[in-house]
Amino acid sequence: MYNYPVLIHYHRKDEAYEACSFSKKPLDSVELIKEEEYFGAKFSLTQPGEVVLETMTFTVEKDGVSKEYPIRFNYYPLLTEVWILDGDDTVYYSENPAIASPHYKDQNPFAFDKAINSASFDHHWGYQGDLGCQVTETETSFSLWAPTATAVQVVVYESASNDAPILKTFEMERGNSYSYSHKYNTIGVWGLTVPESLAGRAYHYQIDFPHHQSLTRDPYTIATSPDGKRSAIVSNQDRHVEGFEVKHGTEATWRLENPCQAVVYEMHIRDLTKSETSGVTPELRGTFLGAAQTGTVNQFGQSTAFDYIKELGVNYVQLQPIADRHKEYEANGNVTYNWGYDPQNYNAPETSMSTNPNDPGQAIRDLKAMVQAYHDAGIGVIMDVVYNHTFSTVDAPFQTTVPDYYYRMNHDGTYQNGTGVGNETASEHEMFRKYMIDSLLYWVKEYNIDGFRFDLMGIHDVKTMQMIRWAMDEVDPKIILYGEGWDMGTGLAPYDKAKKDNAYQLPNIGFFNDNQRDAVKGCEVYGSIKSGFVSGAGTEPIVAKAILGSRELGSYLSPNQVLNYVEAHDNYNLHDLLKTLHPMEGDKCIMKKVETATAMNLLMQGMAFMELGQEFGRTKLVATGENGELTHADRERAMNSYNAPDSVNQVNWNLINERQDSIEFVRQIIRLKTQTSAFSYPTYEEVYRHVFVHTAIENSGWIVYEIHGGEEHFLVVFNAKGASYYYENAGNLEMLVTNSRSNQENVIDDVSVAVMNVLS
Repeated sequence: MYNYPVLIHYHRKDEAYEACSFSKKPLDSVELIKEEEYFGAKFSLTQPGEVVLETMTFTVEKDGVSKEYPIRFNYYPLLTEVWILDGDDTVYYSENPAIASPHYKDQNPFAFDKAINSASFDHHWGYQGDLGCQVTETETSFSLWAPTATAVQVVVYESASNDAPILKTFEMERGNSYSYSHKYNTIGVWGLTVPESLAGRAYHYQIDFPHHQSLTRDPYTIATSPDGKRSAIVSNQDRHVEGFEVKHGTEATWRLENPCQAVVYEMHIRDLTKSETSGVTPELRGTFLGAAQTGTVNQFGQSTAFDYIKELGVNYVQLQPIADRHKEYEANGNVTYNWGYDPQNYNAPETSMSTNPNDPGQAIRDLKAMVQAYHDAGIGVIMDVVYNHTFSTVDAPFQTTVPDYYYRMNHDGTYQNGTGVGNETASEHEMFRKYMIDSLLYWVKEYNIDGFRFDLMGIHDVKTMQMIRWAMDEVDPKIILYGEGWDMGTGLAPYDKAKKDNAYQLPNIGFFNDNQRDAVKGCEVYGSIKSGFVSGAGTEPIVAKAILGSRELGSYLSPNQVLNYVEAHDNYNLHDLLKTLHPMEGDKCIMKKVETATAMNLLMQGMAFMELGQEFGRTKLVATGENGELTHADRERAMNSYNAPDSVNQVNWNLINERQDSIEFVRQIIRLKTQTSAFSYPTYEEVYRHVFVHTAIENSGWIVYEIHGGEEHFLVVFNAKGASYYYENAGNLEMLVTNSRSNQENVIDDVSVAVMNVLS
């Protein structure tokens, strides 16, 4: 049984509510409870349903004439609240567009400007100063941008636990300085300074609006209660970690001068160490500190986790979201698995990855210790950030702070949904643009983060991404930026979207290269599966363009805008896709294809990206059917394991014992990418001067190209013909790296890669 809570506000200019009758569909015994309010009449009900319901109908009848208003239910079990006006056919899902309607007796035509005319709203109310909570040994200050509020209070709790009682409530004061310079324009800012340190406590803002009140977290909170529902106050001392240093520029020696030499290794903190095969201390498994523990081995005595990553030779790790996320809990009170793409507090580390979630400062200290360990190992740390949407609009500290401002909205008060998860943020609005930049700078300056991967970057606008690049450049131009450039949003003009087609407007920002991905390995997107080069598809011409840096596959200005990949957290792992495409082939044949696709990806011009365990055939195909059979649900889960259990997502580190040859081959290819210049030219001019594709005929099954750059002179062969490849001039060639198992001279066997030195 489903029970949908519904609140309906109904307005008539003639105020003839007593002359009306009201009803609803579906027809049942549920009563419409009517009350008077500022808007007119208010009706509350709970609509039951045996199955999932999408709509209901509210009907008003007066003088024998009836009018039906269809209402779409909010995401279950959230409240569905609507505003309806006599004479207006639109059902509004927010108060502001409703009171802007000419059918409202006290119409305010500018009430919805913050959403649909944000430039005017920003011009008057925008603010570019500091926001959030600052604490010293003697005082605590709060600053909140809430221009449409009528009053704001700070509610301080006795501790930072989830349910600590209220300690005290403080009144905030609105700023009174109006300035064309938004640095000093405080008329929309509420402030308070308390003459004592409130460190160790939590707080909310209680915000009064003309017709409702909200209790919300601070959008700028840097730490939270264990469940993330309260903002926590953490002293500078509680954020301090011995040995942790923030370094930029020449001091940040692990950052690359040439980002095209980057090999980015994507991983989820929990996946990395949760399995007992990781050898990580049990209490550290799935935590920030577990991700940096040294000396860990599997049951065969082979290095795992942090030590394994160091030995592999990658120069960056990309962490799937580590900012605080919405959490669900199992029966025992433990946080259930989730990748983290349902953001809750953007500037606070996720408490479930801390060694003590009850101490807000511990998550900060643990993350800093982890980052420092990777920096000490010469490895940069990239954050996966999800500014394109929030998990909830009801609970997020944006809609509750400045209603209808931070999201792109339709004229009826519904949220635009280019993300596919219910809402999309409005990066083109001054204060969300400021928020994104402030947040990124905080992670860089507080945690020494070395780069950012933007989830659904195409949702954001070009100007915001340009300003983010400029802000990073002021700190360190070597900070890496890239993201998903898919065209998904609906609220921006095509040329304003930070999508792959607009790469020419976004210098030094990279894009995931799905053209190259599909050409090399094929793809699985929304259950549709197709082959790539390593599976016999005739994609040689596209692969050839990718070898040369993919300039002909997009509008890129330089190779560092191209992020090549054949496996990421989304969709099937490379191993699982190839196993699905070739169900009759044995493990050795599948792993040969995994090796070949991985090596091809690493040897192309541009940046390189791979997922944790890709090189040793990590799988998420975990059978739950009878007799160990894979069910349809097992396959669906492997394609999108964002909330699958640890049994699916955790890395089985014992697997590396049987995949040592594959790992060593990929390690050698990584060394070529990171330690030579031949596979990482920073400009297209250099690529075209040094790289020559000899053959890439469609359906030929092989690709041969040469790189001649000063002292480096290589011949590279990709073979997927279904037969061995024989190469001539063996006397002038010296095999450098190959995964060919052929014992014949001058022969590269089926589905393999060979990199040879060309001798002078």
